[in-house]
Amino acid sequence: MSFFGKPTGGEPRITYERIDLTADGAVLPPSRPEPTIRQPPVLRAAPPASTPVVRAKGAEQPPMLIAADSEMEGRLRSRGAVRVEGVLRGELHAASLILEPGGLIEGLVTVEHAQLNGTLRGSVVAKDIEIARTALVEAELVYEEIGIERGARVRGLHRRREPEPQPEPEALSVSVTSAIEAEATAQTAALVAAAEAALQELAEVAQAAAGASAELAQDGVASLVALEDELRDTAARLPMAEGAR
Repeated sequence: MSFFGKPTGGEPRITYERIDLTADGAVLPPSRPEPTIRQPPVLRAAPPASTPVVRAKGAEQPPMLIAADSEMEGRLRSRGAVRVEGVLRGELHAASLILEPGGLIEGLVTVEHAQLNGTLRGSVVAKDIEIARTALVEAELVYEEIGIERGARVRGLHRRREPEPQPEPEALSVSVTSAIEAEATAQTAALVAAAEAALQELAEVAQAAAGASAELAQDGVASLVALEDELRDTAARLPMAEGAR
């Protein structure tokens, strides 16, 4: 038998896959091939774009991406940022928008912050809008603040809206104090009205008592006059009165 797999004479052929030459004449038995373990592909994050991502305040999730080779139609809503590199037609409601160079939006956009570097046709309602020199905007813009770089192509109606006033603590305390004073005034007015009604009722009772007293006095005088007349008649009918006559 040969260690190199060649048979000598009528001996059977045996092949060794591995020979350990470091041992003292030891030869390892044939081993089975080890199974190949395939690792799952590693997903790597896409490299950041040259344009910084504008995120809404308190938003930590990555922006929603409409890639350059994709096209979307319809209504899109997102609580975070949306980055458009492809085509979007329809309505977009999000916290912020980043329209990359080469991107296209046709429709209505309602966001807090809008950064426009590509082409937009339609209307934009935002708190603040930034238009870069690479942008082409043909839309109605409604905003509180806007910034347009030199070289940007902008056409359409622009309308600035006033920021919504925020209630101040002092004004709030004044309103609370006013409400308390108004309630106290209403209670005082109710008490005064009740007191006036009671006085009016008391005056009516006193007037009724005075009328009753006058009537009683008048009746008493009439009774005395009638009694006097009766006494006179009685005296005239007495015998002594007749004798005196």
